Amino acid sequence: MSQRHPASRRAQQDSNSEPDDVFVARVLHAGKWAERNQQILTVAMVVVAIAAAGLLYYRSYSRSLTQQAAQQLELIYQTVAMADTEGARTELGTFIERFGGTPYGPEARLLLGDLYLRDGSPQQAQAVLRPLGESPSEPIELQAAQLLAVAYEQDNQPQEAERLYLQIADRAELAFEVRDALAAAGRLRAERGDAAGALELYQRALDELEEDDPNRGLFEMRIEELRTATST
Repeated sequence: MSQRHPASRRAQQDSNSEPDDVFVARVLHAGKWAERNQQILTVAMVVVAIAAAGLLYYRSYSRSLTQQAAQQLELIYQTVAMADTEGARTELGTFIERFGGTPYGPEARLLLGDLYLRDGSPQQAQAVLRPLGESPSEPIELQAAQLLAVAYEQDNQPQEAERLYLQIADRAELAFEVRDALAAAGRLRAERGDAAGALELYQRALDELEEDDPNRGLFEMRIEELRTATST
């Protein structure tokens, strides 16, 4: 029976122990590195601990601030319901300064802009609504854009109002928002004597309506009036 040569056995043992030796060498190297850089490791651990604590504090603070904003806005709505418009405007201005970064900030801007429009103060309404409604995409931004367009109209800026109405028509998902925006832009074009441009927008609005929509009659009448005006 054949037997392995002692040298062969030693070679196999050396081969098996090589990964262990490499691992031990790496562990020793890491340990020596840690000893040499103990101060750096300590600082790094402190930084990580501070960052984790800061993140927890921020989350807690953010939740608390959001809860405060919800409660404060509810009180402001009560002020509005009592017809204290001046008081509500003052409170909303303070609210936006303090809670403007919370999820309730846009709603507060929307309410304050509406109050300014009711009071006949379109420039103040523009200042409040512009950050939210100048380039709308989200639903509340589209609502702000509608109010901002009205503010432009009140401030004798019909071209700015038309531009915003057309943005709303292009970006809104709700049918009534598209319809109302196109109708408003068409009205502005008709008022400045652009019958052909108004006709284009009214026809576009009509095409958006269902066959049984009760608003079709109104748009069809306006289209017929404009066609008569352009043909004479």
